Amino acid sequence: MLLNAKAEELSKYSKFKYEADKFISKVKEVWEYSDLQIRCVYLISDLAKKGNGVFSIAYSTFQNMFEQRFKMKISLSSVRRFFQLMEKLNLLSINEAKRKNNSQSANIYIIEQQCEELQQIEVDEHPPEYAGEDLNIISFQEIKNDKQKQLNKNVNKEEVQQEKIINDAYKNFKKQGVYKDLFNRVLAEMKNKQGIRNFKAYLHKALTNVVNHMNLKRGTKVFEHHGLNDFYEILMN
Repeated sequence: MLLNAKAEELSKYSKFKYEADKFISKVKEVWEYSDLQIRCVYLISDLAKKGNGVFSIAYSTFQNMFEQRFKMKISLSSVRRFFQLMEKLNLLSINEAKRKNNSQSANIYIIEQQCEELQQIEVDEHPPEYAGEDLNIISFQEIKNDKQKQLNKNVNKEEVQQEKIINDAYKNFKKQGVYKDLFNRVLAEMKNKQGIRNFKAYLHKALTNVVNHMNLKRGTKVFEHHGLNDFYEILMN
């Protein structure tokens, strides 16, 4: 349990030099938000400034600040679900806190990610022309619905996990030459496949075979289709 204090003093829990614009960019990379939720993001980004990425606030106080700033109504349950979503996406952590007299206080929130760290990895591992490529890939749910995905009122844990699997796979296979357009074509083809029991395993198998097919075309690797010939021929043509 962390010790609560004034906003400036909470900076001791900070994990990096916080920059609001880089935090917002990172948030937008990993999820698609409703109008209400994206406003929550902007409010969080401002609250984190004084504590260098760390802040403390009660849900009711956040609700009041939100309604005063944006002239929109938001329920306490929506505030709570939104913070839970941010934590599930590993964008911030929710930490129980106490006052100096050991009484319970509002939670302390610590920003866990912003674009600066990811950009540095991209610069180190990829040619300059790919270093700044947008990592916000299309979601599998969006493809299945053939329309812009709207987040349900209730945070769907399975859906959050699936989005994380997709983004992690993209970052991994991008290093092997599977860039956004091709990656999204793999997802688009998967929407037509019935009975996928293990989404992560199937996606990784499909992407591995795409990489092998690319290497075959380059003459760098002997490749076998493993029964999925038509799928990869469609993707690569």
